[in-house]
Amino acid sequence: MADGGYYSKRDWMNTQVERRRPDRHLVAVRLMRRIAILALVLSAVLWIGPLVLTEMGVLGPRPEECIANADRALAAARTYGAASIPVFQQAEHERDRARELARGGQAREARRAAEKATALATEAQKQALVRRSDSQQRAEVVYTDLDKQINDLEKLYSATAPGLEKQQVGELLSLMKMTRQSAGVVFLAYEQKDWNGVLGGEAHAREVIAGTRSKLQSMKRP
Repeated sequence: MADGGYYSKRDWMNTQVERRRPDRHLVAVRLMRRIAILALVLSAVLWIGPLVLTEMGVLGPRPEECIANADRALAAARTYGAASIPVFQQAEHERDRARELARGGQAREARRAAEKATALATEAQKQALVRRSDSQQRAEVVYTDLDKQINDLEKLYSATAPGLEKQQVGELLSLMKMTRQSAGVVFLAYEQKDWNGVLGGEAHAREVIAGTRSKLQSMKRP
């Protein structure tokens, strides 16, 4: 700096050269690179850290909470009729194993078993829903067909009863009553959305309807 507080021409030129030095750009690049690496490391720690801490049992729900979740998942699956599905039974086994591990102080293993039980129970519920949908479709077919057969029997009875002896008409009335009752069991199950009940009563209803039809046809006058 020149006398009087003013830059000399030489000082001004030296300052400009200092600002344009290429190594200043390299320093800035290196600094930015280090910042980027540090950001990546921090991101990895923030992402992996909770997973590791959860795996170690430091973070996350306690084993008792995981077991309670498994119980709720099993209860939900059971309401959809999953109790007879093999994967549901596997879920119960894992839930019971989780309880034993928790009582033995093996928290991490208990939590894993409980989480597995929850996943299996969820899968069992899905399978039960699919099975219920299939059963419902089959039940609707059975209901429609049996309803048609009962209506056809009513028409056949109306065409057969006139002209018969009183005793024969009484026999046919009893037979028709029994037939309606056998089909009524299936119809009631359908109204209650008991699809398994519909499918379970189908065979007996069809057998009774077939017998009644044969009897009516044999007594029908030409």
